[in-house]
Formats: sequence, structure tokens, C-alpha cells
Amino acid sequence: MQGNDHSITVTEQLLDSEDFSGKKGILKRHTEKINECDMDFFKRVDSIIVNEDQKGKIIDSMLDETKKLKRQNLDLIEDVNQQINKTVAKLNEQAEEMKTQRMTIRYRDNI
Repeated sequence: MQGNDHSITVTEQLLDSEDFSGKKGILKRHTEKINECDMDFFKRVDSIIVNEDQKGKIIDSMLDETKKLKRQNLDLIEDVNQQINKTVAKLNEQAEEMKTQRMTIRYRDNI
């Protein structure tokens, strides 16, 4: 007597979950270091131009340009930090997907 064929599909987690959020801190330390260097540069420019009582159109233009550059650099650092968050989140998702396996089990009953 021939039995009926059956199948069941399940998704199994083969490896334990691992959180890569700690990688954000490592990457953000680099952006913080870049930001520190930028701030040091802008402080030096400011001390040379402002503290020495420099005046004139060229000085005003230099101050305006350094303020614009400072804002651009801060915006860029913020964008990089947001991208770090997105990248680490995507890494977590991809790692989790790789740790699961979809399996189909086929069997025949002998009833």
C-alpha cells in the first residue's frame, strides 16, 4: 500500500543573533576625530583673523568663507553619522538573513 506524499516548509535560525551596533561607535570615533581637526583649524583661523584685530573686505570675506566651510563640514559629518547608522542597521539585517535557512521537508506516510 502506497502512502500519501506530504511536505512542510519551515524557516530555522541556524546561528545565534549578533548585534553589530557596537560598530557604530568605532566608525563615529573617526568622524569625531575629523570634526576635532576641523574645529581646531577654525579656531586657529579665527584667532589669527579676529584676535589680531584684522579689518577690511578681504578679512570679512575670509570670515564669511570660513563660516560657510565650517557649516558645510558640520553638515557633512552629520550626513556621515546618519549613513553609519543606516549602514550598521543594514549590516544587522543582512547578517540575520544569512543566519536563517528555509527548509522544506518531504515525507510519505505509510498508512
